[in-house]
Amino acid sequence: MKKWSLAHICAYISLAISITLLVLWCCNVGGFTVVSLDSFVGVIVALLAIVVTLAVGWQIYNSIEIKDKIEKLSILEDKLSKQEETFKQQNCKSQESIYFILGCDSARDEDYKSAFRFYMFSLEYAMQLKPSSNVGVLLNALEKMVNKIEKESIETTGNYLYAINKSNNAIKSSSNYFFIKEQYERIYNTFNSKING
Repeated sequence: MKKWSLAHICAYISLAISITLLVLWCCNVGGFTVVSLDSFVGVIVALLAIVVTLAVGWQIYNSIEIKDKIEKLSILEDKLSKQEETFKQQNCKSQESIYFILGCDSARDEDYKSAFRFYMFSLEYAMQLKPSSNVGVLLNALEKMVNKIEKESIETTGNYLYAINKSNNAIKSSSNYFFIKEQYERIYNTFNSKING
């Protein structure tokens, strides 16, 4: 079934009124009267006033409807932002856990350099969490690993140092870095002292 919009209804009403007035005029209903310039101008002004009133009313109605839609869009935008933040937090939590487990496995295998790297990655993601509850555990694990790494055993070539430096920059740019600065810088300076050359 065809939907009837307000524009269609107004158009058909207008057409019906026009035809009715034409028939009434042709049939001389009420008799012909002399139309003076004053009465003609008055009728035209009245009709224009009605049209303008209807147009302004329609615009007000449209603006209210648009305002409602904008408010709904704002609510949806807020919900989307919250969902995005929740997803980001969940992703950080899972990445933190994965790298922490990999670090523990490497430490158990006595691969301390790999364990240090994985703990660095884990700390990078932990610093983005709200709240970041595992930071203290990770700092202690990093300190333990860095003390077990042999002096000058870390090569300057390869991706290892690049990955560590990248995580270091991300950790230092964190908004919560101030709280771990002293302990973390002590650990990182010890790590730098183990680099060969």
